[in-house]
Amino acid sequence: DPYLKRPLKLGEIGCFLSHYYIWEEVVAKNYKQVVVFEDDLRFRPSFKSKLAATMREVRDLELDWDLIYVSRKILNSQKEKWVPLSSRLVVPHYSYWTAAYLVSQSGAKKLLRQEPLTKMMAVDEYLPLMFDKHPNEDWSSHFVPRDLKAFSVSPLLAEPQFYIGQKGYLSDTETSEIIDPEILAQQEQKRESAKNVKQEL
Repeated sequence: DPYLKRPLKLGEIGCFLSHYYIWEEVVAKNYKQVVVFEDDLRFRPSFKSKLAATMREVRDLELDWDLIYVSRKILNSQKEKWVPLSSRLVVPHYSYWTAAYLVSQSGAKKLLRQEPLTKMMAVDEYLPLMFDKHPNEDWSSHFVPRDLKAFSVSPLLAEPQFYIGQKGYLSDTETSEIIDPEILAQQEQKRESAKNVKQEL
């Protein structure tokens, strides 16, 4: 984590992998587009009809897109602009959360092409980095090209079921344990030792 200066938490790794496997499946099964929902999501009123209207507008505008946020934490709305001729879509700036989004076949390929498991970060950091809106330039330099064509529904159509501090709030990422590099190294040594013992037998 570049801001808290700590290794990733177990939940952050698990969250990234859950999204990564969806991107893999999109490519493997040649899906044109899918919508991704995390399990702690709450739909806003008329979600289905508003999402359908958004996708009609996408088709009418012949919008070339890789990813469309349906839910996110907007960090700087002043830097976001409306898509020309659109009444439902903006170009997102740096955002948090991956609670709900659409990803296309081309978007999934771009997200996988960077081999992100070799340089993993929290998935809600990875997405804005891939559409070149991440504030950490050092991080961004390790991912080229950063050409994900990202948009966002506005107003948003879904939100987390609970926010931090609310009764009932539970997070698989925020409250999980931090990966200890020393413990990982010890586990790797044990695996290598066990492998060597099997080879000797």
